[in-house]
Amino acid sequence: MDYAAVSTAVADHIRLASGEDIGFRLGGAGIYAWSGLRLWTESCRLITGVGEDFPAIFGGWLQKSGADTSGLMTKDEHTAISNIRYFENGERVETPEYGLEHYLRLEATADEIARHAAGGKGVYLFKDLSEAFWDRLLEYRQRMGFRLLWEINADAAKPERYAEVMRRAEECDIFSINRTEAMALFDTTSEQRAIGALVRWGLPMVYFRRGAQGAVVITPRGVTEIPCAPVERVVDPTGAGNSASAAVLYGFCEGFNAYECGLLGSISASVCIRQYGPPVIDNAAMAAAKAAFAGMRKGEQQC
Repeated sequence: MDYAAVSTAVADHIRLASGEDIGFRLGGAGIYAWSGLRLWTESCRLITGVGEDFPAIFGGWLQKSGADTSGLMTKDEHTAISNIRYFENGERVETPEYGLEHYLRLEATADEIARHAAGGKGVYLFKDLSEAFWDRLLEYRQRMGFRLLWEINADAAKPERYAEVMRRAEECDIFSINRTEAMALFDTTSEQRAIGALVRWGLPMVYFRRGAQGAVVITPRGVTEIPCAPVERVVDPTGAGNSASAAVLYGFCEGFNAYECGLLGSISASVCIRQYGPPVIDNAAMAAAKAAFAGMRKGEQQC
């Protein structure tokens, strides 16, 4: 298995700003990241803990998307549930149904990641700054040689944790952060100052996500602007960053240039946001993504 997405798989119970309860949808950063990878390769695996009830609830989606389920580890009777409430201003609040301790208990350990990612090219990780976890995982990375993308958890993007964040980012191949998180981390209200600070870090690659304004890919060779991929209607932006970041990891490991990596991310995000919950990834979705990539890349070459 070439690629692994490491984070949560949960049931999102969604209530819209209108008050409408639309019920349960499959969610979690790991699910969205896996979807972003699966759009480009069949050789990808989700690594996370789930409940005994997970196959009964979401087995249909897994089967339709051709998911490799060998990295799903049963760790509890119940799969985690996130109660999500949207507000008119676009903000949202998430509350774990069974409590934070249950939610965290389902996360994959470094040992479990190493076991299920053995022989792979790249690992996507959505994680905080847990020191013991990082030390253990980086031991495995040095031994196994996989490329590592870290998408920072928003709770870790704080000025007082700047040194810790930079140290961990320097130990990865790709660091993914959104605009809000970056401005919080660097204690600035200026996007350009945040980008400048990331440029000075000198990392192999930074994927700076700007939502509807696209993205910026930063490498030692320069700063590359990435456009959004066209989408007729945005239904729910949840998971777009996870999906995009994982696609960028795929491009990086396969030798794509910075702009091409960014395009992969934009296209994965555009597929993610067209519905509530993750998209079904089948042969038609993969073919459409590849066609979109070819079209966007050709458009850039003609400019």
